[in-house]
This record gives sequence, C-alpha cells and structure tokens, in this order.
Amino acid sequence: MIESTVEKRLCKKVKNELHGLALKFISPGLSGVPDRIVLLPGGRIYFAELKAPGREMRKLQRWVASKIEALGFKVLTINTPEKVDAFIREVRENGI
Repeated sequence: MIESTVEKRLCKKVKNELHGLALKFISPGLSGVPDRIVLLPGGRIYFAELKAPGREMRKLQRWVASKIEALGFKVLTINTPEKVDAFIREVRENGI
C-alpha cells in the first residue's frame, strides 16, 4: 500500500462522514508542513501527515509539527487505513 491510498481514504471519509474538508497543505518557503489541513464543522482544525504503512515523520516534519502543536493545534500521523478510521471515530465520539 502507498501513501496516496491512505490520503484518498482520509479525504473521502472527512468529506462524506464528517462533512468537512481535507485540504492539501503546501507552504512555499517552509518545508516539512503536514500534507493536509482538516477543517470540520464547529471550527475544528487538525493537521494530518499521511504516510505509507510503517512509515513515520522525518526529523524536519516532527520539528514543524511541534511548532504547530505549540500553537494549540493537533498534528496527526496517519499511516494506515485503520488509523484513518480511528481518527474519524475519535472525532465523532470525542471531538479530539
């Protein structure tokens, strides 16, 4: 399985099940930003770094994630279809 499979699943489930958007995040001049900004009803915002199964964030990505989290936003590493499902479930149940 490749990263794009995980990413497509996230985008589809955010749209269809949470009625939100999973926008591609590209920041010229700053490498290492998460792949997607997930915008949900009620003003909830999450950042998602998508990876192929078994892969983790690189050092620069972890550093950028720590800066985003220091501002109070949640940054998730999602690297399996099951983690996509867990994210959707947690948002529904707890509004993580």
